[in-house]
Amino acid sequence: MSSIAFSLHAQQLSLSFSEAEERLVDVRQILIKQADIQSRKSEREALNNLNLPQVSLLVAGIAYEKDISFNIPFVNERADLDINKSGIRSQLAVMWPLYTGGRTKATQQLAESRITEAQAEQKTIKLQLVKRLSDLYFSNKMMQQVVIVREKTLNTLSQHVKRANRFKEEGLITELGKMQADVAYAQANRELLLAKRQYTDIQAALKNLLETDTLNCLSTALPVPVALSNNAQWFVSQAKAGNPIYQQLSEKAKQASELVAIEEGKKLPELFLAASYDLNHSAVPLTEPDWSVGIGVRYSFTTAIGRDASVDSALSKQQQIKLSKEQTDSDLKLAIESAYRAVLEHLEQFQLLQNDINLATEHARLQNRAFEEGLATSIEVTDAQLRLAATEVRTLNSAFLYTSSLAQLTQLTGQSGLLLEILPSLAQQSACTTF
Repeated sequence: MSSIAFSLHAQQLSLSFSEAEERLVDVRQILIKQADIQSRKSEREALNNLNLPQVSLLVAGIAYEKDISFNIPFVNERADLDINKSGIRSQLAVMWPLYTGGRTKATQQLAESRITEAQAEQKTIKLQLVKRLSDLYFSNKMMQQVVIVREKTLNTLSQHVKRANRFKEEGLITELGKMQADVAYAQANRELLLAKRQYTDIQAALKNLLETDTLNCLSTALPVPVALSNNAQWFVSQAKAGNPIYQQLSEKAKQASELVAIEEGKKLPELFLAASYDLNHSAVPLTEPDWSVGIGVRYSFTTAIGRDASVDSALSKQQQIKLSKEQTDSDLKLAIESAYRAVLEHLEQFQLLQNDINLATEHARLQNRAFEEGLATSIEVTDAQLRLAATEVRTLNSAFLYTSSLAQLTQLTGQSGLLLEILPSLAQQSACTTF
């Protein structure tokens, strides 16, 4: 049995492109970012109580002595008391911030923005992984077909070598003609071995991406290039609406605004409600009340960190983000236009090569017949076969490059589902085959 013969597998052993994409949610890069998102959500939840009353209970064993001296009215005598007490003092205290200069709300909104930013970062990673998956998945499919082409060419040249040997024995061709057949066969064999090694390397890379030791047969065929129905500007507009990099920059701008609000709020006074109640009155010192309640104002005239400088720093951050967004607009537009042109170029190449395959196939057939009739040399036959194989490989490569460029284009738009809209064949499964 040939080492590259194909065998059909059961459906449960197949791995479509969509199924492979679903596996990406479990790869380490996604899980790491998911843990970061969860951490930021927990940080946000921890800030829910910032504007709620803070209740505390203080329990302490105390002992005190108090000397009291006072005059007794009417008798004109002085009395001296020496009070010694000990016990367990338990005090319930409440501190409720009523106004913090807007810092509480800004801090909470800052935490919310950090969650959204982390989610956008995760989407960016996911889009990059989908692009990487597309390249590895369909380069695997391409190399499968390349190996088939190389095997077919080797088998064809093997038959030609046998004919050349027979013709040499019959004196119909020279030793040179036989050697030309042998050289072409050796070249075809080298190309087959190279294709096998490349296929093995790409399989290993796909396994590494999916973090698996085994790889089921790939059931989604290499897509046939199709014409795009939208122009480059349409893809640019889609990117502005869906690319997560824009969202990250927007969230960073929000965070800078909240930081400004926080720093500005430090210049304002704080208003709070404070109350206390002693549960064990017998342990309360004579000079302290059993309970108290009141409203207080606190204002810091000086702080360890300059407030004006902190505001200036936050404002500078806003300006930096604004300039970064403008640069991103320019870079993204350039990248989309470049990817769009690449898609069109590979589509054109594929269509031209389709015609070349028909011509190369017919040329190889005619050269074989002419050789049998003594009207063509051995090198003309081998050249025709090798040229046919090269054209078929170039066609497969152009189809792969088209898919890769299209995946890059859809990645830049921030809409991974757009790839399936343009290439609906990705949702279909072909006969599951593997080496």
